[in-house]
Amino acid sequence: MGQPLAVIDCALFAGSRPSIVRAFAREGQVFQLTEGMTIRIQGRITLWDKGGRYQLIVNDIDPSWTMGNQAKRLRRLVDKLRQEGILQANGELAMPIAPLNVGLITAHGSAAEQDFIQGLKDSRYPFSVHTAYAPMQGNGTTQGVIDSFNRLLTVPDIDAVVLTRGGGSSTDLAWFNDEHIAGVISQVPWPVISAIGHETDTTLPDFVSHTSVKTPTHAADFLVNRMADLLGNIDSLAVVLHRAASRSAAAARERFSTVAAVLSRSGRLIFSVQNQEMNTLQNWLVKSTGISISAASGRLERRGNSFEKVLKTGNIRRLGKELNSLEWELASSVLRKLEISLMRIENLEAVVKGNNPERLYRKGWATVRGKNGKLLRSIKDTAIKEKIEVTLRDGSLMAKTEKIIPGRTDNG
Repeated sequence: MGQPLAVIDCALFAGSRPSIVRAFAREGQVFQLTEGMTIRIQGRITLWDKGGRYQLIVNDIDPSWTMGNQAKRLRRLVDKLRQEGILQANGELAMPIAPLNVGLITAHGSAAEQDFIQGLKDSRYPFSVHTAYAPMQGNGTTQGVIDSFNRLLTVPDIDAVVLTRGGGSSTDLAWFNDEHIAGVISQVPWPVISAIGHETDTTLPDFVSHTSVKTPTHAADFLVNRMADLLGNIDSLAVVLHRAASRSAAAARERFSTVAAVLSRSGRLIFSVQNQEMNTLQNWLVKSTGISISAASGRLERRGNSFEKVLKTGNIRRLGKELNSLEWELASSVLRKLEISLMRIENLEAVVKGNNPERLYRKGWATVRGKNGKLLRSIKDTAIKEKIEVTLRDGSLMAKTEKIIPGRTDNG
């Protein structure tokens, strides 16, 4: 830039600052002096006696000149692009759940490039960065940024593009307030992340891009957090599936226990076979459901362990399909086993209801027990003069066998 032609000390005293701050606020701006800013001031020249130097005492700063021209032009551009539908176009694109293949537009060898790439490296996620360099200020900024976007269009499977540069004066950053850059951002097929300047800086790409962050480091953090959220969702899915299957198995076991209790109350001797089958069925359900849950949990754990390997291949879409397939397989497996078990329960319940002793007693049937309370199933199970117990609907009779009369056999 060369040496300045002349230098004069300036002073803005505390008494004048509040009125200047209010004047900027009325223009919708925050008063903040930065290096490289062009301003128009009102003041008076004084002589500093002790130093023998002249100084300029600032009484007022014109906000419409200092920041208003650029700010008003930016607002006009934003309003114009909003009416044309350009402002919303890139924001309507879906941000991938795993944006690992990243395009980067920035100045070659800049601190912004180093900060962004270092932020991705520190995460240890397998990001792949495709850089397209462009001037970040000066007359070549607009065409350079447009050319960089066009070069990235030739790179397959890009997930998102970051447009970034470090801080600078408002004059330096104003090169990005170009509607041609905005038009290209609205047409590219991937979401754009704008990270231009520092905390208080705002440029046109911030309004047009899918996502706006403050610095290059924040852009890296945004992508890293996206990956961390994906891993968290996978862990949550495993927990949800395991809990759902466990609740279904617990409900089935409870119903088994209820039916088993009914069988027991209806007569252990008459329904010993059905009761044994019920216990066998319960054990089978618990075992098979447990095996299904353990197998699915194991597969989920293996998916998590191999996640980084899958990410390195770039085939994140296949991973999503496998997770959906695994979720469906686990749910279907448990439901199939529960449906089979419930059908067998219903069949057993029908047997219980049909052969319930209380129901048979009401029809006139009776049960007969011999020695030691053993149920008599044949005339061979007793003998003459032997005591027997006959159970009816409303009580029991104690009797003695006087005569045995053979009848029809089962195959007679």
